[in-house]
Amino acid sequence: MTNRQQSADKYFDAVMNLQGADDLKKTVQHLSKFQQNKERFSVPNVTLPNYLWVIKRGGGISTSLNAFAEYLYAAKIIEFTGIVKYFEFIPAYTKPDEYFSELTRLNNTISEIAGHYRYFRGIACIIINEWINNTNEANFSKMFDYLANHNDKIISIFCVHANNKQVVERIESTISTYMRFETVNFRFPNAEELTKFIETKYFEPCKFSITEDAKVLLKESIENIIEGKNFNGFITIKQIANDILYSLLTSNICSNKISSEMLSDFNKESAYISRIKSLPVSHNVVGFRQKEVSI
Repeated sequence: MTNRQQSADKYFDAVMNLQGADDLKKTVQHLSKFQQNKERFSVPNVTLPNYLWVIKRGGGISTSLNAFAEYLYAAKIIEFTGIVKYFEFIPAYTKPDEYFSELTRLNNTISEIAGHYRYFRGIACIIINEWINNTNEANFSKMFDYLANHNDKIISIFCVHANNKQVVERIESTISTYMRFETVNFRFPNAEELTKFIETKYFEPCKFSITEDAKVLLKESIENIIEGKNFNGFITIKQIANDILYSLLTSNICSNKISSEMLSDFNKESAYISRIKSLPVSHNVVGFRQKEVSI
């Protein structure tokens, strides 16, 4: 097995291990079959669709995007050129009577990350949350028109944090005017799945195991947090796991087995859980985020 195939298998597995990403897993399985048949029958120049990702805030856009891009690269499903495989871009809402400078900023970003190559080839992840109430405006359509004209080089993934079916349908209607696309829905994991996620992602690598009664306590606490309006997805879950580990390591522990008694400060009625529920949501608004890649 070649190093490239090992890498493709690694990132295929990374996608398959994502939490709540059942639609994305099906997409990658289809792309794997697509690539096998494309090579088998020597079919050139078949372009992939673009995508609309409907995902809960804090649901792991960057993690999913990275695994998806790395898989496409390692499996040679699309061509990548530039200093990154993908970038994230958040276009700010611009009123109809104002100059749409965000389009210029997007164009400059694409030119910049092309590096010494003539063109950037890869993935543009466009986070369109600021536009969900203005999907019928001309500036919103201009963005899709611009990206449609780059579709021979760039796969566009439009991400939106929306639970409203009508909002999603309006966005789908706009996108379909300009390009082929598929909608990928992300389901945020439930409390039981998140408890298992903390166990395998954070506790087991540190050689900690967790008793059944401690799992019940942690699951109830997570259920309590999910119900709060400020729940920030995997960002909150990561913070809880880190705070538990910090608490354990600053206590007089004599075993690597985590009991419910050791998690008493993290029960659903605790001051800690109340504080976590009251923390403001982090929107993490940035111009673009890029990941270094050697071509």
